[in-house]
Amino acid sequence: MDFLSMWEATANERIDHPALEGEIECDVVIIGGGYSGLSTSYHLQEKNCQTVVLEKGRVGSGASGRNGGEVLTGYLGTMQEWAEKFGIEIAKEMWKLSIEAIDLIENIIDTHNIKCDFTRNGDFYAAYKPSHLEGMKKEQEFMAEKLSYEEITIIEKDALKTELQTDFYYGGRVDKKSAHFHPLNYALGVAEATAERGAKIFENTEAVQVERKNKKVVVHTPNGRVVAEEIVIVTNAYAGDLHQTIKRAVIPVESIMISTEALTEDLMEELIPNNRAVSDSKNLLYYFRRTNDNRMAFGGSGRAASMRGLNRMYEALHMGMLNVFPQLRDAAIDYRWGGKVGFTKEMLPYIGQLEDGTYFAFGYGGHGAAMASMLGKVIAHAILNDGEMNNPLKVEKLKPIPFHSQHAKAVGLIKFYKKFQDIVS
Repeated sequence: MDFLSMWEATANERIDHPALEGEIECDVVIIGGGYSGLSTSYHLQEKNCQTVVLEKGRVGSGASGRNGGEVLTGYLGTMQEWAEKFGIEIAKEMWKLSIEAIDLIENIIDTHNIKCDFTRNGDFYAAYKPSHLEGMKKEQEFMAEKLSYEEITIIEKDALKTELQTDFYYGGRVDKKSAHFHPLNYALGVAEATAERGAKIFENTEAVQVERKNKKVVVHTPNGRVVAEEIVIVTNAYAGDLHQTIKRAVIPVESIMISTEALTEDLMEELIPNNRAVSDSKNLLYYFRRTNDNRMAFGGSGRAASMRGLNRMYEALHMGMLNVFPQLRDAAIDYRWGGKVGFTKEMLPYIGQLEDGTYFAFGYGGHGAAMASMLGKVIAHAILNDGEMNNPLKVEKLKPIPFHSQHAKAVGLIKFYKKFQDIVS
């Protein structure tokens, strides 16, 4: 599934970081060169805490450089559901964290003048069925009454074309606080800012073993090792065998995207007039948006065991795009790519520190473009404050997901069931 992504093809000039050769010492070693790892390093370096970031591929080569670039408020599920599960006070903290996460990204971009087409025009959540729109209305009422959040607007079916030039949906809701950006350019910009603060970033450097010696953490790589006081593992859906406790607590689910050729600005303004990030309420959702160079970037769920199956998936996604926007029937598809999304058993991001001292954050469930930078900052704060972490997403202990080794089969069955639900519900 590692086709060239549209984001890679249109990225700013990269700064190449070397592979690690030999031994290096630092205060904190960070495994993972995506948003979470880079943000952790960025905020630690701000306080003169020396960090080393190890990235198996290149900066942003995982989900951070392959996602849809939709920087959304909230989490999977509704805040009403989370309030019922955790209580209204925790729900308030969760929502506040969600808004502050996007504010943080905007601040980093502004501070370092990162060229990543950051646009805070909100997002449109499209109702796939009339009952879904009714659910959105109830959530809007809950958010206003219980969380004092007044930034959500309901769009009825007869006003749909003020948001999308399509008859595919039954209305939806706008949240004005969301945003979108070029996801890889944001990652590259944060990496550059982090390196300017003194961080050492090593690409093409896989962490293959972690051991603890004389109260130090030693991370071995193919051609070197890092000796540090603390370790952070933020590999999310790309967790390998480095730390089994983390690996068994996250489920990787594959998502795919296509991008059209560059189209006319007039057409794109007609299709998505307010230039918002868009996703829909199907169980196997679509998510899509305009890009700064007037392409349609369109994503959905996908997993295949063969090249033939992979091609069928992309063809099905293309047909999905045409179902939403038949106006694009003559538009060529320039790029096809995929990546992995990390999910936890709770369907919420996890952050915390294991008994062996390892800090972690993962399981963003499609909301990592917004939340990952914030949780990197939270980890940095904890390291600088003797492990103190007062956060509504903190988990005290990671429990393995049952039958984790069979997750690929399970995900396939769940997707089949969710597709069936979309048809009959």
